[in-house]
Amino acid sequence: MQIRKIGALSRNVGLALGSALVSSAVFAQAAGVDVSASVTEITNMKTAVLAIGAAVFVVALGVKLYKWIKSAL
Repeated sequence: MQIRKIGALSRNVGLALGSALVSSAVFAQAAGVDVSASVTEITNMKTAVLAIGAAVFVVALGVKLYKWIKSAL
């Protein structure tokens, strides 16, 4: 009984591995997609995203400090 399970498992793993190799070979032959415009846009937005993130962090820190000081009084 145990040997059948191992045989079926190895057959399924072999089938999955073969499928992965075939599909990766097909995608490797595809032409590359130009993503330079997207990368440039993301790079340009980095400053704005960091500023918004810093503002959210400062507000959360301010609320925490306010609650901490209020509880101390």
